[in-house]
Amino acid sequence: MKKSLFSVAIVAVALLFASCGQEKKQTITLDLSQSTTPATVEYDADGIWNGTYDKTVPYIVSQVYSFQHFADESEYAGNMYPYYMGFTISKNDQATTYPAESAAAKGAVAGAGKPYMVCYWGDYYYNGVRYRTADIRFDGAYTPKQVYVNNVASAVAAIKEGDDYARAFAAGDYFTLTFQALNEKYEVIAGQEVKYYLADFRDGKSFINEAWEKVDLSALGECYGITFDMETTDVVTYGTETYFNTPTYFALDGLTVTKNVAK
Repeated sequence: MKKSLFSVAIVAVALLFASCGQEKKQTITLDLSQSTTPATVEYDADGIWNGTYDKTVPYIVSQVYSFQHFADESEYAGNMYPYYMGFTISKNDQATTYPAESAAAKGAVAGAGKPYMVCYWGDYYYNGVRYRTADIRFDGAYTPKQVYVNNVASAVAAIKEGDDYARAFAAGDYFTLTFQALNEKYEVIAGQEVKYYLADFRDGKSFINEAWEKVDLSALGECYGITFDMETTDVVTYGTETYFNTPTYFALDGLTVTKNVAK
C-alpha cells in the first residue's frame, strides 16, 4: 500500500515529539579532584585535610554532593581541645590506628595517594534535641546507585584485639552502617534504607571489612541525600546513656548517583 505524503509527514512529526520527550540517565561518580568548597584542599603530614577542625566549613562540596562537616572545641581539665564530626578528606595510605582517618585498605579505591572521604559518625544533642552530623546532601533529586565502603584501621584493630575502650569481638557481635534516604526537606524517609555489616560475627561468621566493598544503594530510591546510622554490640551504659566502644568511623569512596535528564 502506498502512503501519502501527508501520512508520512504526520509520522515524522510524531517521531520528532517522541524523541523530544525521551530522557537519558546522567551518572555522577564522586571525584574529589573536583572539590569546590574548600576551593583548595591541602593535607597535613599524615595525609589528612588540614581543615578538618576548621569551624567555618559546614560542608565539603564536590560535584552534586555536599558532605556535612562540623567542628568545635571542648574543655577538659582546663584545656580546650578541637574535635569534629561528619566528613573529612584523607589521602592516608598507611592503615595506621592513628590518625583515625586511615582506611584499612591502605588508600582509596583508585589506589594509594588518591583522596577518599572519612566520616566520624556521632549524634549531637543540644537541650535534648538530636542533630545529625553526617549528611550527604545532593543539589537536587537523584537515585543513589552504589558506593564503596571500608573500615578505618583503628576500628579493625578494636574489633580484632580491643583497645583502651573496646573489647575484641566474639560470637554474636556486629558493627553496622545504615544508609538512610532523605526527602526534599532533608528528613529521613521511613523504609528507604540499606544496612551494611562492617563486621559480622553472627551465626558462625567472623567477617571484618578490611578492603573496599561495593554496596548497592538502589533500594534508597530517588532522594535528595543520604544520612547514616551506626550500631555496634560493644557498648557501655552509664545511667540512662549508652555509648559505643567501637570507633564510629568509616571510609567512603566512589559514591555514584543517577538522574534522568532530557535529551
